[in-house]
Amino acid sequence: MEKKTIQVDSNIPKSVLIGFILAFVTVFTVEHFSTFSYIPNLSTPSIDNSGKIVLSGTYDTRTTPVGALYQTTPFGTRIDLPTNGMMCSELLYDSEFRSYSNKIVLYAKSVFNDYKYLLLFWMAYTLIVLFFKRYRLKVLILTFPITITNCENKIVQEKTSIQSDSTAQNLKRTQNIPQPQKEQIKHAFVVFKVRDKYFDHKESVMVTGIFDTPFFIDADEEYKILDDVQEQCRLQLFDKNILERFMMRFDSYAQASREKERILKINSTTYPEQYEPDLTDSVSTSVNNY
Repeated sequence: MEKKTIQVDSNIPKSVLIGFILAFVTVFTVEHFSTFSYIPNLSTPSIDNSGKIVLSGTYDTRTTPVGALYQTTPFGTRIDLPTNGMMCSELLYDSEFRSYSNKIVLYAKSVFNDYKYLLLFWMAYTLIVLFFKRYRLKVLILTFPITITNCENKIVQEKTSIQSDSTAQNLKRTQNIPQPQKEQIKHAFVVFKVRDKYFDHKESVMVTGIFDTPFFIDADEEYKILDDVQEQCRLQLFDKNILERFMMRFDSYAQASREKERILKINSTTYPEQYEPDLTDSVSTSVNNY
C-alpha cells in the first residue's frame, strides 16, 4: 500500500494560536467592566417595637456576613462567587476585595465562563489572521498604487492651489505697474571675404549667424561689434586672410535670413560679386593680410 503524506500548512497552527491569544486578551479586557453585587446574610431579622419583622432594616456591615456574592459580566453572564465567610464590610470600596490583585483572578476566570464569546472571537481572529497571511501581498499590491495616486493627486491639487494664489497675487501687484515699452532692435550678421593662406589661395565668403543689435548705434559701437565677432570666429579664420569684413542690419529677421541665403547661394541661381549698397546698413572695411 502506498503511504499518503498529509501536509498541514504551517500558517494554520500559527494563526489558530495567534487567534486564541487575541481572543483571550479581548474578552479579558471586556471583563474589566464587570459589576459585583452581594446579598447580606440577615439570619437574625430586625423586629420593630410592635413585634413585626423589618425586611429593609439597617445592618452593621462589620458584623453582617455575606450571604451571596455575584459578578455580572458585560456579556450578561451572572457568576456565583464563593463568600468564604466574608463580612459585608470587606466588599466595600477601598477594601482588600476591591484591590486589582484580587479582581484580576476573577476577570481571568470569568473569561472561561463567557466561553461562547471566547470561541466566537477566536474563530473571527483566526480567519482574519489567515486571510492577511495569505492575501496580504495581494492587498498591498492593490492598495499601494491607489494610495500613491491619492497622494500625488493631493500634492498636485495643493501645488495648483498655491500656484493659483500666487498668480492671483502677482497679477494684482502688476496691474498698476506700467509695462515697459519693447526695445527697438535690428537683426544683423557679419560677412567676411577671405582668402586661403596655405593652399590654392582661393577666395570665399563666410557669414556669421544672425544676432540682435540696438536700433541706433554709432561707428564706435559698430567697429566694436565687428572686432568681437571676429574674435569669436578666430578658429574658423586662423588659416585665412581677411580681405574685407562688414556688418549688414535689417529691420526684420526674415529680411536678414533672405539676404544670408542670397550671399550663400541658397535658393538662388545667381551670385553677384558686389552687394547692393542700400542693403548694407553698416561700415565696411578692407583688410589685407589680417
